[in-house]
Amino acid sequence: MEFTGRESYSITLTEFTIAFVPFGLLLAAALLAPETTLEFGFYRTVYTIWATTALVTPAMCAFALPGNSDRQRNIWLLFWSFSFACYLVHMSYAVFSVYHGSVQEFLKGQGMFAAVSNVIFTLWWAGDVCLAWFNRSGARWVWVQRVAAHIYIGLTFVASTVFLKHGFINVLGILFTASVLICLMARFDARRRAPLATGKGFGGA
Repeated sequence: MEFTGRESYSITLTEFTIAFVPFGLLLAAALLAPETTLEFGFYRTVYTIWATTALVTPAMCAFALPGNSDRQRNIWLLFWSFSFACYLVHMSYAVFSVYHGSVQEFLKGQGMFAAVSNVIFTLWWAGDVCLAWFNRSGARWVWVQRVAAHIYIGLTFVASTVFLKHGFINVLGILFTASVLICLMARFDARRRAPLATGKGFGGA
């Protein structure tokens, strides 16, 4: 995506369906699957971060890809929002079930650095989602913070899903990382080709 100076979205029913159906199915599966276990809260915490990772992948890819069509922007917004909604469910179970709503348990279980990082991660993501839906100014600072948010949030997902956690989440994390890198390479390639298309590359006037 590119900065255009506008913050309006006109979402079609098809675009909404493309994002909402996987969100609904993944979140429902993440909440229902633990019914077969004796640790509902713990496994709902685990499964909802799996669902969040799966949902945030198309959002990050849409943001990283070159171009700025209305469909691309709408798909980004919807998956960015639905993945955050799924993440809030994950955080709710983590805080109130795993850590029993205790700040002391949260800090002890996470460690100070990880706890602070998680708070920044959550607030920044929430802030950007709100700006995307409710800000209409098209100010450049919104775009700058959005790029920074995607870098920070994206790297946090890579660190937590590929390196810090173990199990099936690693598969999702590797797919997430590979998908975003491919989209970034496509973006780089598009920018490299742009001067050639206008006759300004390799000595062009």
